[in-house]
Amino acid sequence: VAQLGRLGLKEVVLHHFDDEPEGFRERVERVEGNALTHDVIEALRDRLVQLPRQLSVAVENLFDQPHRYTSALDLGMEAGIAIVSVYRNLDAAQLGSPKRLLIAAKVLRGFGYLRDPGYSVLDVSIKLGYKTARIFSEHWVSVFGITPARVRTRLTDEAAIESVLRWLGAGDDDSLPEDLGRQARRKGSRQRHRRKPEPS
Repeated sequence: VAQLGRLGLKEVVLHHFDDEPEGFRERVERVEGNALTHDVIEALRDRLVQLPRQLSVAVENLFDQPHRYTSALDLGMEAGIAIVSVYRNLDAAQLGSPKRLLIAAKVLRGFGYLRDPGYSVLDVSIKLGYKTARIFSEHWVSVFGITPARVRTRLTDEAAIESVLRWLGAGDDDSLPEDLGRQARRKGSRQRHRRKPEPS
């Protein structure tokens, strides 16, 4: 095993030792997800180097473990910087908004999961931290242009990565459905309630 590691092999499964079905499946998913993540991160490298080091690491961690993140606040806490700085730095590096990064990371990992016919759209949405499969599907369509159910026959790895990269720099966040793991703010919650005049 040590010799294989020196040759660059990162994952080894020993027969009758760590090849239980569930553990083996998780290992395969991790390897496939890491390959997709690696390609996206490398494509974004020129932009990531423009970020403060701690924020760049947080973005890479986001793509590596998207289920851990639900908002810009999570990115800010991971990087140890203020939310306003997260937005400002991502915008300056042409990486879009935190919301777009979150959605991109989640649907990219979802793409890896859905190549396994044993997973349903609901299964994947739960694994990624969505409250509903409907919102996951809407995010998916906004990035890839097709429904999750058609991924196994219509979308290659290269096409998925290209779609994610193109989508990161396009569009308006106001058109994106909410729900990345937390309850969305209800409309009107920011409005001030006028105080009724006191009777004279």
